[in-house]
Amino acid sequence: MLTRREFVGAAAAAAGRRRPNILFVFADQLRSFEVGCYGAEAPRTPHIDRLASEGVRFTNAVSTFPVCSPFRAMLMTGLYPMANGMTVNDHRLNANVPSVAGALKRAGYQTGYIGKWHLDGRGRENFTPKERRLGFDFWMALECTHNYFRSLYYAGDSDQPRYWEGYDAVDQTRAACQYIREQARQGPFALFMSWGPPHNPYIAPDEYMRRFDPAKMRLRPNVGNRGAFEFLAANTKTKLPPEREKARANARRQWSDENHIRKCYAGYYAAIECLDDMIGELRKTLAGEGILDDTIFVFTSDHGDMLGSHGLADKTVPFEEAISIPFLIRYPRRIRGGRVTDALLAPIDMMPTLLALAGVGCPRVDGMDLSGAATGEGGRERDALLLMQMTPAGNSWVLAGTEPWRGVRTKTHTYVRFADGRPWALFDNQKDRYQTDNLIDRSSHSALRNRMEKRLRELLEEAKDPCDTRRIIDEILRVQPDHALIRSARLANPGIL
Repeated sequence: MLTRREFVGAAAAAAGRRRPNILFVFADQLRSFEVGCYGAEAPRTPHIDRLASEGVRFTNAVSTFPVCSPFRAMLMTGLYPMANGMTVNDHRLNANVPSVAGALKRAGYQTGYIGKWHLDGRGRENFTPKERRLGFDFWMALECTHNYFRSLYYAGDSDQPRYWEGYDAVDQTRAACQYIREQARQGPFALFMSWGPPHNPYIAPDEYMRRFDPAKMRLRPNVGNRGAFEFLAANTKTKLPPEREKARANARRQWSDENHIRKCYAGYYAAIECLDDMIGELRKTLAGEGILDDTIFVFTSDHGDMLGSHGLADKTVPFEEAISIPFLIRYPRRIRGGRVTDALLAPIDMMPTLLALAGVGCPRVDGMDLSGAATGEGGRERDALLLMQMTPAGNSWVLAGTEPWRGVRTKTHTYVRFADGRPWALFDNQKDRYQTDNLIDRSSHSALRNRMEKRLRELLEEAKDPCDTRRIIDEILRVQPDHALIRSARLANPGIL
């Protein structure tokens, strides 16, 4: 009879003759530079850093549309928002779109999803039936919640609510480890897990919260620079719905208070350290089952968090705090440890890149296969990435009146204008790390600005984005006339939206 070690070794050998497993983990609102391998001193992230040291780190991974639902739709379909239909948060995907889980199922994978879904648009606490899960079979998920202690979820095909008993990211990780143990020798699996933290309300179990004293938090230097907030507030053409005026007053009071920002930093860091420990638990489970090196292990985030930088909060703005995300892949069968690439990577590129590494055919999508950048084997790369916020929705609109905008991010610069053509920003991200020197009106940079605008128009055409806010809102309300935020925004702005 084989010992467990011999059995695990035999299983690992068999795994070498089949497709790799996939473990794709992503956090919510984790900006790249709060991770050690991206330069952070605090919080401490040794397990995430180990993924980087054993795999590849993308230094220019960017959230095209930095808000939850649009990111997830691009990740899952490889399509831009106009093609997949997710042009605003809490909306619904178009029917019959390709999906990463569908492609993997056709290739013989067992597919699973745990955590935050945020792709169904029929109520944040509603049950998502199997036909709307894009090909995921195993299911322990909820549309969306930010109540991280004893949060709601649904399991399998039952519409009966269940609850994670403790901090949900911890319990979700335990469920993921159990899934891995059960699937380790059943054939290749693809498990996607979406954590809610470190998204506000910036909380974590007490053992992590005790590690950070708000008074000792080192804030980013641009937290004291409120120029962007003042510019946006002065240049908005849209009115906030009356029922949101109180929220605006509260948000402006909070995010002008350094003590509030420090408390948010402390909770944000605590949540990140907890998630890092969970990455360690996942790695330990894969190793214990003898399948660590036969698994493509990916870690990323949907977007970042402003946390008071430029006087702003949350996301939906084109600053690095909101758009720069970690993207790490560990897969020693194809990727040597410690590799770093500066290839530009967008959410639409994640699906074709992952499928290529797994040796699975990808349906026709908008994204680009960047597996060559990951492995060092070379291949096509992007020269620029499209950035967007398609509707006046989200906390940046409530806080600062941020209107729809489009932009371009290259390896060196960020260029942004409003959807109606008004100029906003041009930053040299190499010389101006914190984006406090806006070059948009400098005659010395007019040629660069014109080149960036030309590239933006090309990218908009590629994405089939009309850059027409009224038209986009018409389509949202045609599909989902009960979308409360978009409906109220239009009612408050007749003739504009």
